[in-house]
Amino acid sequence: MAIKHPVLLALSTLSIICVGTSSGSALLTEGAGQTDNQKSPSIIFFLAKERPQTGVGWEITTTSGEAELALVRHLANMGAKEYVAWWCPHCHEQKLLFGKEAYQIISDSIKVECDRRGINPHPDLCKAAKVPGFPTWVINGQQYSGVQNLKDLAKASGYKGDKNFRYIQSK
Repeated sequence: MAIKHPVLLALSTLSIICVGTSSGSALLTEGAGQTDNQKSPSIIFFLAKERPQTGVGWEITTTSGEAELALVRHLANMGAKEYVAWWCPHCHEQKLLFGKEAYQIISDSIKVECDRRGINPHPDLCKAAKVPGFPTWVINGQQYSGVQNLKDLAKASGYKGDKNFRYIQSK
């Protein structure tokens, strides 16, 4: 079978394996399932295979490590915000970078749902923040639009802890 999608064609030369889920596909390098003490992160690329669950989105199929959990706690303590829409595939890719456990903390304390049909929506806050797209992070008064690698969020927030993150975003 010939690969015709330009992103998938480029990624195919990087020893990528495809992990299919009922809620989409995440492409991961051979480092998938690594432990916290491993140095090379897995690459995440989300391609939706079906519609998201109304109001919720797709299932988070990655797991968090200690570094992800520590970064999320730091972001929550400093008052960072992530503006999202439940139906946004880029927002889901951001969720995959954090993993299920860390993203639960984000959902409880950092996330601002912008779509009225989402869980605990706050479209008024999104409008007031002049969110240009999803996801948008606000850290120390600065906006960062689009999916952010966790090392970039760590740098923007002044996080000094463990940066041995499990996943990075494909470019």
